Amino acid sequence: MLSESPDVLVRLANVRKSYGQHEVLKGISLEVKRNEVLVIIGPSGGGKSTLLRTINLLGPPDAGEVSVGGELLFSSLNTDGTRVMRSEALRRARTDIGMVFQQSNLFPHRTVLENVIEGPIWVRKTPRRDAREAGAALLARFGLELHANKHPQQLSGGQQQRVAICRALAMQPRLILFDEPTASLDPELVGEVLLVMKELADDGMTMVVVTHEMTFAREVADRVCMVDDGLIVEEDLPSRIFTSPANERTQRFLDRILHPLEERLKTTEHTELNGG
Repeated sequence: MLSESPDVLVRLANVRKSYGQHEVLKGISLEVKRNEVLVIIGPSGGGKSTLLRTINLLGPPDAGEVSVGGELLFSSLNTDGTRVMRSEALRRARTDIGMVFQQSNLFPHRTVLENVIEGPIWVRKTPRRDAREAGAALLARFGLELHANKHPQQLSGGQQQRVAICRALAMQPRLILFDEPTASLDPELVGEVLLVMKELADDGMTMVVVTHEMTFAREVADRVCMVDDGLIVEEDLPSRIFTSPANERTQRFLDRILHPLEERLKTTEHTELNGG
């Protein structure tokens, strides 16, 4: 049984999700505490992004329960067997949840500043002047003030992702979800985005991050979850996950990610010894 502690911001209970005949999430239960940085790792296709999108019901589950901030958003555990999605609670929750995707998804026809202030003006009904002041301050905080009047296509990929983070922050969220935010970036641009994310973590922002950036996971995460084949196979402190994982699947995954050359050499050696 998951806790009902006020320290818990996100609560998933026995969540299941299928696409056609393929079951992507196979009964996941998870909690995220306030001010916690939870990093989700695991192989591609294991269910990480689906799990992340379940938190704000961008991909509503087929079964289980989802609560954010103590409010029940979705439940299939009703006595009459029905599924219930509480629309008003979901609307409030989504206002408090920011999300940053692999692609920045900025509006190409709007300037950087216009992208940042769109949400506060139309969703939070912030006066335009106040939104512009707050948006400009966010851009300055992350070294983007000189790009405020440019359009997204005039920026590098790393700059676009930093603008996407500013756009999420402009809504003053309680939680930000990151779905592999550096996956589409050239290697030399990854660091500038991770530095922004680390600064947010240092400021106490609650974050759930799906990433293959293991250095970030090891240095910034409060807790690491290993997701594989639709299940959480292990969750622990990063110091333990990365030095002595308890699950064999976690060990194999980290060996492939952290020591890819050694893994390829071992595979080649094994093939040659067996006459491959």
